[in-house]
Amino acid sequence: MTPTPVLLVADRHRTARIEAVLLRDPTLRVVVLDAAALPGVEPEGNTALVIVALPAPATSRVVDTLRRWRRPPAIVLLSTAPGAAWSARARRAGVRAVLGHDASADEIAAAVTATRAGLLVLHPGALSGASASATLARPDASTLTTREMEILEMMAEGMRNRAIAARLKISRHTVKFHVASILTKLAARSRTEAVTLGVRRGLISL
Repeated sequence: MTPTPVLLVADRHRTARIEAVLLRDPTLRVVVLDAAALPGVEPEGNTALVIVALPAPATSRVVDTLRRWRRPPAIVLLSTAPGAAWSARARRAGVRAVLGHDASADEIAAAVTATRAGLLVLHPGALSGASASATLARPDASTLTTREMEILEMMAEGMRNRAIAARLKISRHTVKFHVASILTKLAARSRTEAVTLGVRRGLISL
């Protein structure tokens, strides 16, 4: 199997440690890149994941650059302020995991595995304004997939299935399937309740 390219954009203090964690997985091919060089990079078509470990202003610039790629990758952020990092703008840009800046090797490895599987991984401080903690929020059976997160965001905008299907270029039947899955995972009885629960849990913002 051809290794999956993973781009690492980190400050010099954390690059070696994170790279060492990623290199333990033989299914990954790690490419380390300086943030200043990112705008001039021609992304590989199969670059599925980018890990960013930079101060907040630099992280914001990197995320803005990545969202302009023709096929934006999933993004894992290591942040000193997980609550601020898990914003609606970041989610729309493709952020699918937010860890603490001091995340352990096991936490980073688990986040990479979960993100590649289409799951969300969130530091407790990213949820509902909770205080930061060193404990990683582990993915479980109720975790929404990347596609379900996109649809929940659109539901929060008041979009109906037909409009969601048109925007995502998928069938209404597929949208209906995803909506049903969202309701089940959030234990919601209606679309409105699903959106409300999503906001309360910090998954989306209005």
